[in-house]
Amino acid sequence: MRDYTGDSAADRVFYVNLVILKYGTNDKVHAAALILSMVLLIATIGIYAAGFFVTDTTWAERAAQWLGSAFLFVAGVALGKAGSEGGDGSGED
Repeated sequence: MRDYTGDSAADRVFYVNLVILKYGTNDKVHAAALILSMVLLIATIGIYAAGFFVTDTTWAERAAQWLGSAFLFVAGVALGKAGSEGGDGSGED
């Protein structure tokens, strides 16, 4: 299994380096699912934050419900894709 978390890696398409998290991948579908799930998470947090400042919260409830469901689905795809990269446990690449 290759390491995609270094400063440079061959055919890496996605790389994130936060203080507590360092992750990289060469799979375009997995990278797209990770990026979309991050965008949906930020949008959901924004909707919840906006809900504190509005009086009519029916739209915020509906938006949070839709964004939350979409986030769970996309994050599940991203995690499932990451789990399938683990291999068969044989130790061979």
